[in-house]
Amino acid sequence: MEYWSFSNGFGLDNLIRKSGKLPRPGPRDVLLEMQAASLNYRDLVVMRAQHGKMVQPPLIPLSDGVGVVIETGKDVTGFKIGDRVCPTFYQHWQGGPPPADLEVGRLGGPLDGVLASHCVYPASTLVRVPDHLSDEEAATLPCAGVTAWSALSEPAPVRPGETVLILGTGGVALMALSLAKASGARAIVTTSGPSKAEKVRELGADIVIDRSAEENWAQTVRKATGGIGCDRVLELGGAQTLGASTKAVRTGGTIVLIGNVTGNNAELFLPLVLTRRLTLHSVSCGSRAAFEAMNRALEQHCIRPVISEIIPFETAPAAFTALETHKGVGNICISSFPGSGR
Repeated sequence: MEYWSFSNGFGLDNLIRKSGKLPRPGPRDVLLEMQAASLNYRDLVVMRAQHGKMVQPPLIPLSDGVGVVIETGKDVTGFKIGDRVCPTFYQHWQGGPPPADLEVGRLGGPLDGVLASHCVYPASTLVRVPDHLSDEEAATLPCAGVTAWSALSEPAPVRPGETVLILGTGGVALMALSLAKASGARAIVTTSGPSKAEKVRELGADIVIDRSAEENWAQTVRKATGGIGCDRVLELGGAQTLGASTKAVRTGGTIVLIGNVTGNNAELFLPLVLTRRLTLHSVSCGSRAAFEAMNRALEQHCIRPVISEIIPFETAPAAFTALETHKGVGNICISSFPGSGR
């Protein structure tokens, strides 16, 4: 078994490639030969030792990955050798409301993640992936994909004809764009430059707002919606964008809080939230049941995640650097895992 681990601390200097014994599955477990992995902004937070006291080295990073079943425990049913599956982000959230100890079940911190040639998981935490996806595309689903699905499903599902505002062009944002369009919604996407704007138009966005050219993008959203505002905002920015999101959404609308890439501490003008009856709803990935529901939608509409860059397992630390300096659109993936023959 080959794997990367933050061994003596966090930071890229401490991300070391190691070898170990092949893990063995227990009676209800499945052994996977990993094929690909994908990075999320959260993985940078872990690398920077900013994810709280619960996440400590030694730690195998990354939560999003796909593998092939190569061995099953004697009590496992429903999976067979050769099945291509993803482990769920939350290893203990099957469905319904989140468990009270939600944080303890996350892959990639505090639990070891998927940046390894072989991994063992309980069969109850695995989800088959759609056949039309490549390994790299499938690897983006556990966190980025399910987060986008949850953001469009909670607190109520998006409806045809509604207008959804999506901030950014990362993996969550672009999956949300595809899912929103498949749901019959109108999609407005903000981005940070003309080249990204053109790519997002090609992906089907109804309106693209280049923030580098339009500083007051909330006003642009209101103009595009006849002065009413959008029905739902997928708030991926954080502290520096939340205020504008409250101005862009309609009275009675919903702001789905997902990311905090621009900061953790936000100031809100509360009268705007209170008098316009806005709903602030946070999303943190989702359950195994949500993952399976999303996969049905991906299959029905033949939706494919957007891949920006693929980096080989041998140079996995370069993927973290690529994410920190990301200038493209979509997901950054790691492929060519040791032993993967696909």
